Amino acid sequence: MDLFKEEILLPILTSLILSLVLGKFIIGLLKRAHIGQSIREDGPKAHFSKAGTPTMGGIVFIISTLITLVIFKGYNYENILVILGMLGFGLVGFVDDFFKLVMKRSLGLTEMQKIIFQIIISFLLIYFASKVSIKPVGTFIIPFFNFEINLGVFAYPILAFIMIGTVNATNITDGLDGLATSVTIPVFAALTIIAMSLKSDISLFTAIFMGALIGFLVYNSNPAAVFMGDTGSMAIGGALVMVAIIFNMSLYLVIIGGVYVIETGSVILQMLSYRYRNKKRIFLMSPIHHHYELKGYKEPKIVAGFTILSVILSIITLISFL
Repeated sequence: MDLFKEEILLPILTSLILSLVLGKFIIGLLKRAHIGQSIREDGPKAHFSKAGTPTMGGIVFIISTLITLVIFKGYNYENILVILGMLGFGLVGFVDDFFKLVMKRSLGLTEMQKIIFQIIISFLLIYFASKVSIKPVGTFIIPFFNFEINLGVFAYPILAFIMIGTVNATNITDGLDGLATSVTIPVFAALTIIAMSLKSDISLFTAIFMGALIGFLVYNSNPAAVFMGDTGSMAIGGALVMVAIIFNMSLYLVIIGGVYVIETGSVILQMLSYRYRNKKRIFLMSPIHHHYELKGYKEPKIVAGFTILSVILSIITLISFL
């Protein structure tokens, strides 16, 4: 129990407190710099009142995570790789936020620019992961069947697709106050348990990251005092997918990240329906959290429902993996 307190509970508490302290300081800086969110004209009308809310708040939990890792000497090879995933994709999000705020373009980088950056980062990270993963990086553990397949180098494009898909899925999920944060906390709680069962030092990163997100949620919950921006949502995706790849559990992302999958799937289905069904829509608006908004559900209730679903999916992942 003492070891658990020292290796998990204390780091969680430290990153949580750091996130709370840094959050107040950084939100003040963002306000003074007039770094406020611009709202998409085609978004829900209820969101127009959020214009000007400080964004790029993801740097709060990113910095808190990095500082706490220094405090607890968590810079081993595996954690460094996860950090690179967090920072690499977080940088793409940062540049995207920069274009939104400085260039006053509500959509930031073009889709092609994002994809190019993400492809480059993905293949670099996959190469580095091949040097530190528990098993060959081309190994996939099949959920529920405890069966493994190894695709060797042919796995690289598949893993790159999974990485890009995961990062963009977490980005899409960040559309309501506290949604992406709340959904992600149980995901990293489950990953911490999995990492501990594998006796991996990554448990320190996942625990610290979870604590930092809990602290950030104080400011990000409805009504949000700050948004994480693409800086934060893509950093979350980068950290999540790197942990999954190192543990050879990329296929489990469909389960543990089921909320992200549903959000992304709703966007894809909406686009396909609009294009191939004579402009007919399945949802009132996509991603699906906006559909529920337009159906009359309040943001806190939608966030609560999606968070409960994330908890259930995280438990299912634990049952199937352990």
